[in-house]
Amino acid sequence: MSDVAKPKNPEDDWKIWLVVNPATWLMPYLLAVLGVAIAVHWVVFAVGLGWHA
Repeated sequence: MSDVAKPKNPEDDWKIWLVVNPATWLMPYLLAVLGVAIAVHWVVFAVGLGWHA
């Protein structure tokens, strides 16, 4: 384990984008966020805490 180089931040911060590639994962992330937002709104309005609360 001592052979592994420790990351030097911020010089090595670009390497995260090799794993989390926005060209691949941006739209699924945004669709997941949209799904969570719609689910939260649906629950809030179903409970009765909507605009006329």
